[in-house]
Amino acid sequence: MTEEPSASGEALSAGPPSSVGPPPSAASEDSAQEPAAEGGGPTLPGSPKLEGGGTFEKGGTLETPVRPRKPSLAVTRLIQAVWLGSGVFLMLTAAAAFSAASNSTDAANVAGAVLTRWHYIALFAPLLLMFLEWRRSRPVMLVILFIAVLLASFQALLDTRIRVIRNESFVPISSLAPNDPVRRQFGLLHGMSTLFLVGQVLAAGAAVATRE
Repeated sequence: MTEEPSASGEALSAGPPSSVGPPPSAASEDSAQEPAAEGGGPTLPGSPKLEGGGTFEKGGTLETPVRPRKPSLAVTRLIQAVWLGSGVFLMLTAAAAFSAASNSTDAANVAGAVLTRWHYIALFAPLLLMFLEWRRSRPVMLVILFIAVLLASFQALLDTRIRVIRNESFVPISSLAPNDPVRRQFGLLHGMSTLFLVGQVLAAGAAVATRE
């Protein structure tokens, strides 16, 4: 008679199992901890995130990063438009006054009245823009505005001297002889003032054309 192998003998002959896996509970815990390790820490639901991912944690509480405020683009553009438009308007007005007026004295009075208002805009507009641009880290814009302030200051001084010459002259400047020292000085100062005005208009145009 042959003996039948017992159930215990079959279990022993089968040998150890080829692989032993972790319990289901341990595998789920490992998979839940992997994203936390990659992200640098557990992320709570609904917590704010930074641009590069993750959260901003301070003192155990989740907070959003504080960013410096930028000046309003609309206000900057408005000041630039008023600045540039006023300069162009002054040039057109002066040319129209001298071509349409019956005499040069009336034309000079009109141009001088408009020029007086222009000095306030030419000085305060770039100063306001410099205040708005101070923290924006745009050195090119700051250089343009600084040059514009210098040009506006020089033009204001020149126009003050021109007004003094006109008031001290007993006759209109245009009626003086071409080689008269007063008329030559007046013409020199007037030419320099015109160049400074053109420079300010160009500076205003460069400020408008500068990309944000």
